[in-house]
Amino acid sequence: MDNYTNSKEQGILETNKTPYQRQIFVCTNNANGEKASCGDHQGEEVFRQLREIAKERKLHPNIRVAQAKCLGQCARGVNIMVYPENTWHSDVHLEDVPQLAEKYIKAQE
Repeated sequence: MDNYTNSKEQGILETNKTPYQRQIFVCTNNANGEKASCGDHQGEEVFRQLREIAKERKLHPNIRVAQAKCLGQCARGVNIMVYPENTWHSDVHLEDVPQLAEKYIKAQE
């Protein structure tokens, strides 16, 4: 039995440090025109490009680029949340991807 299973059977919640150097959450919510959403502003493509850069630089999954279904701020354009920096970017466009990649998708210094 591994520790996780053993802990769960005992009713103990296992808590660990995050396994990632950095987590980048990109809102990809698409309300299909029913209301403002990051999908209206190419959120899916922003996510795809950032993840591809992380893979090309061989930093994925240590730097995790993940889709967020909704970050609750879709009226502000594509939103990105970055941890551990605790940073929020809004109104992100495809042309912002290179700058974001240079800032966040790099080997740990």
